[in-house]
Amino acid sequence: MVIVDDEKIVIDGLTSAIDWAEHQVEIVGTATDGSKALHLIEETKPHIVMVDIRMPGMNGLELIHKLKALSCDAVFIIISAYTQFDYAKRALELEAVDYLTKPIEIEEIINSVQRAIKKYEKSNDANSNSKEIEAYKIKLEDKYILHSILGHKINEHELDSRINSCMVIVCGLNFSEWPSDFKSQIEGFLFRLKDHFKNSIVVPYLYSIEDKLVVAFTSKHENNVSISIFKDIKEFSILLEREVGSLPVIGVGNAQSSLSTMQQSYSEALEAFTIGLYLNKSMTFYSDLEKLNYHVGSKVITMIDNYFNTKEIDLNNIPQLINKVLEYSMQKMLAPGCAKYLCFKLITNIYDYIQQEFNLNVETILGEKYEINNQLNQLKSIDDIRGWLLNKVNVLLDYMNNNQLSHKEKLIIDVKKYVNEKFNEDITLDEVAELFHISPAYLSNVFSKRFGITMFEFIIDKRIRTAKKLLQTTNYKISEISKQVGYSNQRYFNQVFKKHVGTSPGRYRSERSIKQNIEMKVEI
Repeated sequence: MVIVDDEKIVIDGLTSAIDWAEHQVEIVGTATDGSKALHLIEETKPHIVMVDIRMPGMNGLELIHKLKALSCDAVFIIISAYTQFDYAKRALELEAVDYLTKPIEIEEIINSVQRAIKKYEKSNDANSNSKEIEAYKIKLEDKYILHSILGHKINEHELDSRINSCMVIVCGLNFSEWPSDFKSQIEGFLFRLKDHFKNSIVVPYLYSIEDKLVVAFTSKHENNVSISIFKDIKEFSILLEREVGSLPVIGVGNAQSSLSTMQQSYSEALEAFTIGLYLNKSMTFYSDLEKLNYHVGSKVITMIDNYFNTKEIDLNNIPQLINKVLEYSMQKMLAPGCAKYLCFKLITNIYDYIQQEFNLNVETILGEKYEINNQLNQLKSIDDIRGWLLNKVNVLLDYMNNNQLSHKEKLIIDVKKYVNEKFNEDITLDEVAELFHISPAYLSNVFSKRFGITMFEFIIDKRIRTAKKLLQTTNYKISEISKQVGYSNQRYFNQVFKKHVGTSPGRYRSERSIKQNIEMKVEI
């Protein structure tokens, strides 16, 4: 309890005349004017405040009014030397538990404080129940929204009547995964997200579905969710980028008028996200895909897929397929974005087909897919696109024609020659595969079949044979020989040599030296 009175004698009497500990009360502070009392109460947060009405500066009623405006949940007891009706009426309006007039009997004070304690405990229990109910309602709403997103059948819920528009967005990262600790921090991110949108008309709900973040924005205002989210979504992207340290890819579905059709917005957002990821765009709106006549190209997509699903493909006919795709784009007057999407679909099918059928690392010939997409998006006209596509296909066909005959045999000869020349350098299977425009798995398979050992084993064998020759024919130190055959660490060289030869380099050298001396004496 805090006691506030401008007369120190009153304060001293109230604090000393009663054994407050006996009544489970602690006096945490006193003040002689309203301003000091305001700071004291904000700092100590007492459960009960006993305050005089008449004080210099801020009076007791003004103090209570200000504290209530600050959401102070203390219970107030008013003491006064005056019995004016206006004071008592105002005390009732401010919900004071008592209005005591001086002089006050000790028993009267104790009874008043006990009533204040009961009122505070009752209010505190009600607040706790209210918070528990609110937390339950939030969890129920989260579950209800998630079921709506996933299209599950749900019973009627009061949330339906409060939502007149909703929109779903899907978020992920390009060429990477979420940080390992981010999913465990989603609850905190949701809190910050809601805080960011606290002055907006939309309410966000955040979920982790598979490897993506899904955010549902809802509003009780009809058709306003789309207007608001279009303004705020860039800020959301910045907030998410700050959280994960990487620019996210975001797909945005269309606004829906009720929760029953929220799954439609989710499906649209998922499709927009997939296209955004495919085209390396940070943000893709499904409404833009519709404007670009995105679905008009479905027949061409089917034609491309069917072409590459046939058993036998004549790569020389691919230029004709390119012309068909571009002629279709011109006839339908497709927007540039849609035409480029169809061309990207075509070039990546060619890319994947050659990589799978011929075991060629197409990335080292044409570049990675995102680089191809960036080049394509910079083209200005349909003629530029045609020339670019034909050039890419010709580069691939030229490479295929120059390397198709005895490709495997020539590959083995070239790889073996390269390894024999570079055996004493730090080379890896991946580096050699990249150099010869093939996949590491294919190189490993072809090499093993040809020589009966892996390329790594071939390198070790070459190093050991060279080391044995140097040990027998030179006076080089073993540390120098170790470096000459590709081992900067002599101790590791000794281990490898002993594993494959059965003895250490030094012993091998001494044994061979003794053998040579014996053979020379026999000849003499």
